[in-house]
Amino acid sequence: MNFKKNILIFIGVFMSLSLHLNAQKIKQEKTKSFPNKPLKWYLNKDQNHWIGIHTYAQLSGRVNQNNPGSLVNNQLEKTTTDISIRRFRLGIKSQVSDHLFIYTQFGTNNLNYLSSKGPSIKLLDAYAEYNFSEEFSIGAGKSLWNGLSRFSAPSTSKLMVVDVPFIALPTVNTTDDLLRNLSIFTKGKFHKFDYRFLVSKPFPIQANSSIPADPKEGIAEFTSSPSKIQYAGYIKYEFLGSESNKYASHSGTYLGAKKILSLGTGFKFQSDALCSLEQGIESFHDMTLLAADIFVELPINKSKGSTFTSYLGFFKYDFGPNYLRSIGANNPTNGLDSENASFNGKGNAYPVLGTGTSFLYQFGYLFPKMGKNNTKGQLQPYGRVQYSDFDRLSDPMIAFDLGVNWFLNNHKSKLTLNAQNRPIFYNQEDNLEEDNRKWMFVLQYQFKIQ
Repeated sequence: MNFKKNILIFIGVFMSLSLHLNAQKIKQEKTKSFPNKPLKWYLNKDQNHWIGIHTYAQLSGRVNQNNPGSLVNNQLEKTTTDISIRRFRLGIKSQVSDHLFIYTQFGTNNLNYLSSKGPSIKLLDAYAEYNFSEEFSIGAGKSLWNGLSRFSAPSTSKLMVVDVPFIALPTVNTTDDLLRNLSIFTKGKFHKFDYRFLVSKPFPIQANSSIPADPKEGIAEFTSSPSKIQYAGYIKYEFLGSESNKYASHSGTYLGAKKILSLGTGFKFQSDALCSLEQGIESFHDMTLLAADIFVELPINKSKGSTFTSYLGFFKYDFGPNYLRSIGANNPTNGLDSENASFNGKGNAYPVLGTGTSFLYQFGYLFPKMGKNNTKGQLQPYGRVQYSDFDRLSDPMIAFDLGVNWFLNNHKSKLTLNAQNRPIFYNQEDNLEEDNRKWMFVLQYQFKIQ
């Protein structure tokens, strides 16, 4: 009863916030007292050298049906309701000369009621890039520049679905730091081709206490041995409009501002990245990750703003024998009773990454602008499904999201209601089989200044 009651409360809050924020937007449209202009200052008369500041935050409320055996401060809890800051970012970017671009960003993820009370803001990005021409730029530092697939470098402030697709982030917080790498990268555009390649020095897995370091018999895990160089790349062909590659991240939707059809393919490789035991002897395995994807955004009625958006990705991952990893982003629990636990782990975790093949499909439809003067925003229902055939699982892993965005001022002010359904796997006679499923409901508000 508590779970159903909390869901009804969430829906009520969604509707109440929608009405309130909509009223505020109409008032602002009438008074013109709150223009949302970029925080940008020009350094020369030609206005091609500049410095800018951006910030955004995603404020989330959530009701989660916890995985079996989940504990909160050593107490079993079947359902958790909480409030958190999913993400916060503050960045400084500057085109200091005709060729030199500098980018720095601070932020935090997953600030919830279980977080430590000390400072949590960290340096996420710090890199410099020199542009020789449109065809070739080179940069270095800690950055989001990445290969493999479109959403391996996602714009988290321009998502269509409430959160990132973790299948596209195979090394998140193992060999990288919140998707970032210490790397040297090149990028450029050549006719309709857009490319990026990089070499990076992976972070040690010991920096993340949730990643097991000890090798297991017949099951690959990331090695605690000194890491070798990692290589990654992504190339896409833009059939219709062109997307900017000024920044590393890819947008989840342009809200009809662009007409896009792009086909891409990429890779990520690191030799001896993982290890396992074979008859008690340690054996190392290369990490070989391949992907191909297609992204479509088609304005249906540009004057009214209606738009169709779709993405299809194929991922073939080889981490070594039987590698499988569960992820529970912004986990609402902090312990696990091993006697009652499933394979998933605690809270909202489920098997997202592993050796095997996966498909990811997401779609959305942006309805026309609402109101007589187009002042009531736009609604965008969406869906996403991940289908994975992981070597270690007896059953396919299928997880899906259904939700709706209310864009009050495009991505600068956005309200999202999302429902996620995930499978629960148990070890039954040495087979990992799906036994039941759980729900998680998220209500999220995003504000953005850029």
